[in-house]
Amino acid sequence: MRSASRLALALLLAAPAALAQGSRDVTIDITKQAGRIRIHCDALTTPDRSPSEPTPDQASAVLANDLDQSAVFAVSRAWAAQNPGEAQAVVGGVWKVSGRKVTLAGEVRDLPGRRPILSRQYRGTLDNWRTLVHQFSDDIVLQFTGEPGVARTRIAFVSPQGRNKELYVMDLDGAGLQALTADHSIALSPGWSYDGSLLLFTSYRGGKGPGIWVVHSNGGRAYQISARAGLNTSASYSPDGREIVCTLSVDGNSEIYLLDARGESPLRLTSNRAIDTSPCWSPTGREIAFTSDRDGTPQVYIMDREGGNVRRLCYELNYTDSPQWSPKGDRIAFVTRVSGGFDIYVCLADGRGLRPVVTGSSNENPHWSPDGRHLVFTSNRDGESALYVSDLDDQPPRRLDTGGMHASSPAWSPVPAVQNSP
Repeated sequence: MRSASRLALALLLAAPAALAQGSRDVTIDITKQAGRIRIHCDALTTPDRSPSEPTPDQASAVLANDLDQSAVFAVSRAWAAQNPGEAQAVVGGVWKVSGRKVTLAGEVRDLPGRRPILSRQYRGTLDNWRTLVHQFSDDIVLQFTGEPGVARTRIAFVSPQGRNKELYVMDLDGAGLQALTADHSIALSPGWSYDGSLLLFTSYRGGKGPGIWVVHSNGGRAYQISARAGLNTSASYSPDGREIVCTLSVDGNSEIYLLDARGESPLRLTSNRAIDTSPCWSPTGREIAFTSDRDGTPQVYIMDREGGNVRRLCYELNYTDSPQWSPKGDRIAFVTRVSGGFDIYVCLADGRGLRPVVTGSSNENPHWSPDGRHLVFTSNRDGESALYVSDLDDQPPRRLDTGGMHASSPAWSPVPAVQNSP
């Protein structure tokens, strides 16, 4: 995060279109932030004597939570009687609810001068008021780092319902929880399309063995993509959405295949007596990481998209699995077996720089956030299967709110397109 913080001053001065008049003189000293920029949240105000719900207090709490979990800011809250201390910027604004219309006029100012850094309006309806707040938070992160935040993203996951497992989706902060399947079957391994509109998943619905299905991320009818003999699993869209990489055993062994987006035109990429599974794309779409036990134990390998140039990612660990490529393509996260379960490691895409990022208990299914600042994963560290997020720093992982349900197999959505005009 230090490298991102060092960009803050240059970005503040390099984007005059997004700044209020007079901000050219605003400077933020980010050299003493020790990783996170200190920012203070004032309570949003309202012009109404009797504010309607959602109240400005509710919106303020959502905003502060978004910023606090961005991995960019250390947040203090005025309504909690927290002193701004060495905060170098203050966030506030005006919240107005009129009928079913909601307006947020958000501001960021420097401290102590309170000169404008960012000033923007967001308009929407009662149905999407949280989205307005999330958009403001993401714009603040963009202003300070050059990349949008992830407050508007969603998490797909699987939750056991009796003997079955159903597919769910929710906002990052736990709001908007929605069941996408009610098949009374087993759903596994969700994977988002590049634009966040679709979710691939494996399902045993129909009692015919695991098949690959696709469903709209807002719900609706699911459609089968692949029902070939044997395994049909671990599917993920290519970065451009035109192809799917998956695991099939139609030829009698678990191999990596390439399909078109409709599940047709299968192309076998691996040919080995070992078990090859868990494929994932690089962000460029030119390479694929996967797991294979061709060397005796499961290990992560990388190959070209055509199946050639296969090489093992690293040799320091005896068991590696579940690779996930970072959004920028520079790192790969994966799990390794330890005596107590599984730890999550990260290394450079060429295998160098290996380091543990999540340890203790058993931690599995790592998936990157679209900004590359976080990993969501499954862990039993509280005694039950639940979802956690690591900010890849010295902060402990935080548990996500899944409405009290056990959860596993998380997948992080892309950042959605802006739907509310400033």
